[in-house]
Amino acid sequence: MSEGVCKEVKRISAPLVILFLCLSGLNSESAHAASDAYDPLLTVTGGPGGVVEYVVEGGAVDRNGYLGIDPGSVSSSSDSRTWQWCASLQDKVCNPSNFPQRLKAMSVLPPCMSNSQENCIESLEIGNSTAIVKARLIRLTNGITFEPDPKYDYIGSSTISLWSIPESFAGGGSATFALDPKASAYLQNGKFRVADFSAEVVPYREAHGDQYKQQRIDTSTNATPEHLYTYSRYAQTCVFEEDGICGVAQDFAPDTRIRLVVRLTKQVGGWFHGRLKDPVLDVQDFSATSARITVDAASVTVPRMAYVANRANFNEKEKVAYQNMGYWPTLDDGNGSGAQAGNPWDSLPFIEYYRAKVKDTAIATNTFWNLSTVATGAGSNCFQDKSKLLGMVTTNAMAYDGGSPSYDDGVLNYRVAGLHFMPDGVTPVRGTYSLLMRSEVARCLYGLTPAPIKATISIVGGNDSVVATTSMGERNGWLSLSAAGFTFSEKNIQVKLSQDAPVATPVVAPTMAPATVPATKPVA
Repeated sequence: MSEGVCKEVKRISAPLVILFLCLSGLNSESAHAASDAYDPLLTVTGGPGGVVEYVVEGGAVDRNGYLGIDPGSVSSSSDSRTWQWCASLQDKVCNPSNFPQRLKAMSVLPPCMSNSQENCIESLEIGNSTAIVKARLIRLTNGITFEPDPKYDYIGSSTISLWSIPESFAGGGSATFALDPKASAYLQNGKFRVADFSAEVVPYREAHGDQYKQQRIDTSTNATPEHLYTYSRYAQTCVFEEDGICGVAQDFAPDTRIRLVVRLTKQVGGWFHGRLKDPVLDVQDFSATSARITVDAASVTVPRMAYVANRANFNEKEKVAYQNMGYWPTLDDGNGSGAQAGNPWDSLPFIEYYRAKVKDTAIATNTFWNLSTVATGAGSNCFQDKSKLLGMVTTNAMAYDGGSPSYDDGVLNYRVAGLHFMPDGVTPVRGTYSLLMRSEVARCLYGLTPAPIKATISIVGGNDSVVATTSMGERNGWLSLSAAGFTFSEKNIQVKLSQDAPVATPVVAPTMAPATVPATKPVA
């Protein structure tokens, strides 16, 4: 990005897709620096009515904990989706004794303060492929917090934690990082049950200015559940926001590798997906109710898409999508909206819908390190055990199956999609894909023995002549497979596992030695 307050505007299609926002009235410290990560919500939309349509990355919208009533989805553009928020479980609309429907709790996990504490961050290490160092906790950010309530198995919520490493380990990039691990739970039969977990590490720098405001609970007498939490216009563009401070996202330095260890309830199981490269996953028992989960992986570069439209010109399909996918403010009083990258039912057709409009070309790239739990895959009971972690799927594709691979006719299937070209409009986007799966799951799928497993990985779709490189290995009870170098638009990654037929050992009949006949004595 060019430096200064007023940014260069770039037209790449009609309507305009504009890369940078020209901000006036902000001090120089809040202006974007050359190292700042690309943010679609800084796109100029043209003000009220303008919408930047983009593929939304996990963690980019809800970075704070909350208690609220989920309104569900709508089927018509005339319907509305309105959340109701709560300050505590004592609020009328969220009080479990009132049997609320669709009560959801989002909990940010804190650093572990004792050797026995559960649902917390045990450690964070950051470095590169050759050296890694333990990060130092700087502090917790200011924001809305919630006290735990054991009566309802509610774990409460902390805030985003800030960490640092020595400059010598930062690889020329940021040495400060924000960590946002979250667990979401729904009230079921009077108890909260944790259903999902996500974690995101983001390099950041601090910008300062009076325009930044910490999120709070509105305690005024006229506050309604629909507008109980305060928001500033920078709530979606800051990694964290406090009074006078904005955490501005940076991209990772090349070759950054992160090892995160969390203690997490065993209610969370099944599969992970995420923005990681070459991941290593380890799961051990921490207590009767919690597991110690270690994720060790490199950051990954992901192409981004953005397209500016106007709500006044939306057709019915676009109006319904706008309601269901959600929308949030841009800095010029427009809105951002779009499909979540890991939701293939939305994101794959979303990209196809806008592919021609953006000339099949990414507008920018971002580097990410994040993961989250997903729904189980289809086609086999081997995927359905949620009492433990079964596997992880990661990719740099713009859109992908945010679940475990589906199983059909002996083949694991996984869909990915993206725009064909990098921002220069010439260089093809090269895809990466990694699958980690418990060896017992693989053997369950194929009825395999404890003998070594072989894998065949195929990239299906398109007319590419480039052959992807693939690899496979098995270690410590985990099977790892990867593919890299394939291009987009939409592809189906297929994995088939097998074993060599056991070699039969020939049975050799024993050779009988000739019988010895005793000599006959002459008869006298």
